[in-house]
Amino acid sequence: MTSCAASVSQNARTGDDGKEKGAKPITLDNGEGKAKGIVTYPGGDRVDWKLIELPEKTMGTLSFELKWVPPRPGLQLSFDVFDEWGQEIVQSKKQGKGRKVRIRTAEIERAVGKYYLRIYAVNRGDAGKYTMTVDFKAGDGIIDWAKIDIPDPPRLAAVPVEIEACDDFNFDPKKPECRTFCPAANAPPGWPPCASKCPDPPDPAKQACWDKVCPAPPTTASKMCMSNPKKYFPPCPSPTTIDPDNPNCPKNAPPISTRVVDISQQGNDVLITLPVGSERGVTTDWKGTLLRGDSTDALDGGEIQIVRVAAKQTLGKVHLTPDQVNRNLKAKLTPPAR
Repeated sequence: MTSCAASVSQNARTGDDGKEKGAKPITLDNGEGKAKGIVTYPGGDRVDWKLIELPEKTMGTLSFELKWVPPRPGLQLSFDVFDEWGQEIVQSKKQGKGRKVRIRTAEIERAVGKYYLRIYAVNRGDAGKYTMTVDFKAGDGIIDWAKIDIPDPPRLAAVPVEIEACDDFNFDPKKPECRTFCPAANAPPGWPPCASKCPDPPDPAKQACWDKVCPAPPTTASKMCMSNPKKYFPPCPSPTTIDPDNPNCPKNAPPISTRVVDISQQGNDVLITLPVGSERGVTTDWKGTLLRGDSTDALDGGEIQIVRVAAKQTLGKVHLTPDQVNRNLKAKLTPPAR
């Protein structure tokens, strides 16, 4: 089992230069200066601040170039520049397209006084060893300005912490992201998300477990019960007993062969009485037909419509004449398919 690394705050291991008040100076020698360092978001040292002081009463063009070497391809650094009052002056730009570019630049015209340079890893996971080059070319003009205390510039926004989805390996009922998750094991008693899921070990009283265990009494809704009906269900009371809740009993009753014992005319139809009824399982949804003579073949037009069923008799109706019935007294009753 593996686990994800813990999230590290962007400034967990930063030094004094992680804030603008601890900015390290970049000394200009003949208008040029360099600074080297490392910034790493996952290492908790996301930001380095630098301070650049231009010669007094001098105005000119201040140029910046940031180059870096990442621990793996595609990681990005950036920088921006603030004046001594905390106002952002310029943001760096890439020199090219794509994540393979490792150069960013910026330029300030008519630059005077002090500037704060913020170098940082752009996104979670970014890091790199950098070289910052500063170039100042003085121009014409003399500046006289009052020195003012430097306010704090805006904080660099942190990348939102990614919330790890709850699973069987990191389940913790105290985590908000686990409140709707049911683990495979070790859920607290009565844990609501597990109400419709089978616990470990399986509980036969829960329907969610019926694929794994057979409840008592057994039920055809359980895959485990139906996997071995002879083991889990009782024997059928008789070969003709129809019990849909017991797979050991036949699904359909066998057909019944019988004979007409009484005939009566009713309008254009003939009512016939058969000496079998509900004691043999006959119901009004059974089908029947008269058979031709002494054969086992169905008589054309001899379909029987069952009108009423008693314990020992069934009353049916046929669209034949009494003479036709008298010549074909054998009948067959068939139960509906289930």
